Order: sequence, then structure tokens, then C-alpha cells
Amino acid sequence: MKKILILLTIVGAVFMSSCNEDTFLLEEPKDDIFAENLFLNYDGFTNGLNALYALVREDRETQSNVIRASLWQMGTDNAFVNNGASQSDPFNNYNDLNSENNLVSSNFNWLYRIINSSNLIINRAENTPVDWMGTNDADDLKNKNKVIAQARVMRAWAYRHLRYGWGAVPLSLEEIDGTTYRNDWERNSIEEINAQMEIDLVFATKNLEMREQTGLVNAAVAGTMLAELYLDMGENGKAETEALKVINSPEYELMTSRFGVAASKPGTAFTDLFISPMPNDGNKEVLWVLNNAYADVVGSSYVTIKNIWISYYSKDSKLKKKNLDILYTYNGGKGAGRVSVTDSAFGWYEEGNDDRYSEYAVKKHFIYPTDDTATSFEIIGSTNMDYDDPDDLEDNFLWPYVTKWAYNDPFVLDNASLSGQYNDQMYMRLAETYLIAAEALMKNNKPDLAAGYLNDLRRRSNASEIEASDVTLEFILEERSRELVTEEYRKHTLVRTGTFYDRVIKYNPRLDATKVYEYNEYFPIPQGIIDANTGAKMEQNFGYNK
Repeated sequence: MKKILILLTIVGAVFMSSCNEDTFLLEEPKDDIFAENLFLNYDGFTNGLNALYALVREDRETQSNVIRASLWQMGTDNAFVNNGASQSDPFNNYNDLNSENNLVSSNFNWLYRIINSSNLIINRAENTPVDWMGTNDADDLKNKNKVIAQARVMRAWAYRHLRYGWGAVPLSLEEIDGTTYRNDWERNSIEEINAQMEIDLVFATKNLEMREQTGLVNAAVAGTMLAELYLDMGENGKAETEALKVINSPEYELMTSRFGVAASKPGTAFTDLFISPMPNDGNKEVLWVLNNAYADVVGSSYVTIKNIWISYYSKDSKLKKKNLDILYTYNGGKGAGRVSVTDSAFGWYEEGNDDRYSEYAVKKHFIYPTDDTATSFEIIGSTNMDYDDPDDLEDNFLWPYVTKWAYNDPFVLDNASLSGQYNDQMYMRLAETYLIAAEALMKNNKPDLAAGYLNDLRRRSNASEIEASDVTLEFILEERSRELVTEEYRKHTLVRTGTFYDRVIKYNPRLDATKVYEYNEYFPIPQGIIDANTGAKMEQNFGYNK
């Protein structure tokens, strides 16, 4: 264990040094000697990939009192800032968003750390002598391409965030070292960014299996990302093809029956997905799971997603009088309610029918055990969406919340009182591929087939079936929310479909036409990046030069 810890520390040093927080692409790595010693054989590259996965896992770790993923979720049509903080408050009023925002700049730099680290692996794998540890040349090539393919998916994953977050951004494909140091970066077009993402994802679909080791990206992840990319590029036929490749693969299927550790308890097949996200629990729908472990295990991550989405119900004047450890244990864990689902989004469900809005999927009542054995419970409070003015939504402690990220640790009950959690978590699932396929089919003038894939999802949750005539972009956007709220990067979807501004002012209760503008579909380029790029002028996004 000590040797593993030392190795991961070294790998982390290599990757952390590949991008300075203020000068991202401009910094010369100080620990090149570690890379020279590490990337000698297949095992070394595997450890390098482990560190890269750890960087990606930061997506759900705390940053500026939210999580990194919140940047692409709050301030949209289905999510608003509730218990805000200085770096997230501007997403309730975009007039206050500027190039000095720490969450925006931190995420920008983090994504380039992932890109630089991916480039390091790709370049070393392609251009240096390596013992790929195969039994023959074919095995060697397979191992090499599998390493490169995973790094290419990570690079495309980072550029996906950058493209939808900032639009045109610098395209970097080389390892940053003393010979590639530059301070004259320019922004590449969205078309150029998309073209590189296509190259990376096509390579991955050809060199990864549909199902790889749990926790690793695979051809299904790459194919789903590629299908979405083709929608963005207007290549709807290719989007349909790639999505259906994943859907029709025998390795995956929608989970329509109860399964997993909670199968014998009250609940639904939909909620079982999040309680039992691992393939070895019987989950055949998960494409990519974030493996996790307790704090004393090397490689664990203190994920804080529940703290963001679960309301701060313990602040309620009545509930806070209870034993909080017990209260948290039976209500999904401690939350801070940083971001909440909009009342509009909750209103898109068929109340009384759709399992995705049932008491098992959306918190509507707070319970407390009536005795020490906790065999029976009483309702001690209810959530509500009552407000007279948008300002009443700030610090709304009893706002309902989805239970996808609840954390009631079965082994360490006190962990329910933590801000974070150590459980394995769903990261991408087949339902998203179905939604992408439906959108592609609609755009390819096949609304009957699109309705079929949408109905597969709706039947699973006991929602009423739709007709081909019901299939519109608006319906698909709302079905995406019903299925994926708090999972999907909602802003990406709205930017890709050109619906950000109209849907935000229509459905977000904290925003109107005086607080958000069409140019806010993109974030400002961080000022530190502009200032550090002294060899060329880095243009700011429209609207933020003020």
C-alpha cells in the first residue's frame, strides 16, 4: 500500500505540474523526470490513467461552495441557486458574472490540466519506446491503443465542457514541455474543436470494448458522446447511427424491473439505478460509474454532490430541534441546498403517475423513527414550493429535492451527517443514449421511432405513452430533465440546441430578461488567462468587456 501511495503521489505531481492554475497552457513542467521514469511500460501508463481519472472525478468535489459540475447546471431552466455563495450567486443574476469569477476560472484551468495530462499520455504512448507487456505484437498494439483511447476520451470530455462553456477556445494537442512553451495562444473555432473531438471519439469507439473494467471509459461512453457531438455538428444521420450502436449492443439494457440491494424494499426500478450503480449489483444500464472508497483507501474521493442538491432542511425551525444525526440518517443525509431543481422542472412530471416524481425519487416528506428500533416512522414535516417573490427562494430550506444522491451509509451511520460521501456513483447511463437517439431520429424525420425510444423510458417509470405527433424538441428537452435532472450538464444541452436564453427566462424563477442575456450562454474567458497570454491577444467573449 505504501508503494502504491508513493506512485500515485508521483503521478499526481506529474499531472498537477502540467498546468499552473494561472497560466494553464504556458507553464513548463518541473517534474519531467517522473514522467520519464513512469511511462516505460503498460503498467506505468495504467497508473498514469488512474491519476487522470482522479482529475475527472473532481467534477463532483467541492469548489467555491458548490461542485465543479454545478457550473453547467445552475442558472438554467431546471436549476436555480438556492443557498448561494459569492461565486454562485451570479447565476441568479448574470449581471454580476465577470471574468474574475473563481468558479469559472478554476474550472477552465482544471479542464486544461485534464487536456495537458491526456496529451502527456497520448504523446508518450505514440512517440516513445514502451514495453506494452503483451504476449505478441497484436497484444502490444491492443494495449497501446487502449491506453491512447482512454486518454482521447478524457481529452474530448474536457473539450466538450470547454466548447459548451466558452465556445471557441485554444486547441492544445501536444505535451507542454520546454520545447512547446508558448504565450501566444489564440482561440480555435468551435468547428475545429468539434473536429478534434470527433477524431478522438472515433478512435476510442474502435479501440475500446463496449464494456471495460468498471470505472473505466469504454466504447459505449465514447459512442454516446460521439452521437451527441454529431447532433452539435448537424450530422444527424451519424448521430442516429452511433447512438443505436450503443443501444443495440447486448452489453447494456434499460433496467425495467427492481434489482440491487434495495430490491426487496419499497421503491422503483428507476430509484434502484442510483442505490445500486455498479454492474456487479445487476445494473445493466450504467455506462460509466465513478468508483469510490472510504477516506483511508488510496484513490478515494470526498464527493459532495448530495450537499449541493439536498435542501438544508435541518435549518427549519421545527426540524432542527430533532437529533440531527438521526434526522439525516433517514432523510438522505445532510444537505446545504446550494442548488435546487426549479418548480417548473418539477411541474413537467405527471404527478401521481411518473415514478421519477414519486416519493421515492423526490423528497416530499421528512420522517423520523418513533422508537429506538427504527421499525416505524412518523412524518414530521413536508417540503413545499411556496413563494410569492423570487427573492423568497434564497435559503428556502424546505424545497423538495431528488433523492438520486442520498447517502445513508449502511456501515457507518454517522456518515449521513457529513457534507460529503464515499459511495460509488452513476456518471453516465443508457437512458441518455436513448434521449440522444430520439433527438436524432426526430431530426431525421422519423418521429414514430423517436417516440418509441422515449416511450421505453416513460414505460419504465409508469408515465403515459406518447404519440409520434408529440415528439418535438421542447418535449425532448423536458423529457431529458424528467429523466436526467441533476445528472446531465443542462447548460450544454441548452447551448447545443440554441434554447438557453428563451428557456431560462421562461422557466427559471430567479431569472428574467433583466438578469440574463443571450450572450450569457457562454462564460467569460478568465482574466488571468487573457493577462498571461502576452504573446498574442486573447479575445474576451462578447458581453463581458465591461
